Amino acid sequence: MNSDTLTNNELKDTLDGVISLINKKITELTAGTDSSIEFKWNNQFEIDIEQLGSIKLNGQTNISPTRTFPPQVKFVVPDYKAKQLPPAYCCNNSDKIAPGELNCPKGISVHYQTGSIYIADYYNNRVQVFSSNGDYLSMFSEKMKQPIGICIFQYKVFVTQYSSHCINKYELEGKLIKSVGSYGNGEAQLSYPHGLDVSDRNSNVYVCDCNNNRIQILTKEIKFHSMLGIDLFKYPRDVKVIRDRVLVLDGSDPCMFVFNSDHVVSNRLITRVVGK
Repeated sequence: MNSDTLTNNELKDTLDGVISLINKKITELTAGTDSSIEFKWNNQFEIDIEQLGSIKLNGQTNISPTRTFPPQVKFVVPDYKAKQLPPAYCCNNSDKIAPGELNCPKGISVHYQTGSIYIADYYNNRVQVFSSNGDYLSMFSEKMKQPIGICIFQYKVFVTQYSSHCINKYELEGKLIKSVGSYGNGEAQLSYPHGLDVSDRNSNVYVCDCNNNRIQILTKEIKFHSMLGIDLFKYPRDVKVIRDRVLVLDGSDPCMFVFNSDHVVSNRLITRVVGK
């Protein structure tokens, strides 16, 4: 049995079996340790299992789903010999406006040089900054209301403001450089924006203009450039620009659109979700 012949149901059953075996092993290895430590697999496991390569089941059967899952995804597994679980960043979920506490965090971005973690702290109306070890460093909130999407590019932080219908551009330390946008459906106008990303090829900013059912493309100075997906999207929630491709998650379908360098749809992946 290999990934070339596995049906979707067979693959799911196999993955469920692997998850069950690993959970059982984790329980055995953590017996007698601090009971406050809790480890749970999430849906990312089903995506990232490719990194495990060939998996042996029942001492005989091997599956190698390398053609099913993206090879660039990194997967963290427990160190069974040392009986250690992967590191986790734990923050209190609170309605208090206290450093290091979060209230409905919505977006996250990491500075590629310092490793600092920037989190859009939605209901606290601020961005919080943590070290790569998860330690609280700082926060900033100038002209910020319900930040939801965040992206770091060339020492600048771009943040979409959900209920203010605008995009803010900050220095890394939080100084506001520029704020652009207002409620509407015209050029450089937004209606409840969500995710955003910046192209490393032309520095254009791609913004999910959700209620206007489109992606707005702005220059790095946050000036209107063009639009993408008009009469195509139903509720774009997030966007990623990878080399010459633009990937857009459409939340109400649900599906993902893949655009080529000419902004023409090259693929449309549809997923029907049942349950969580």
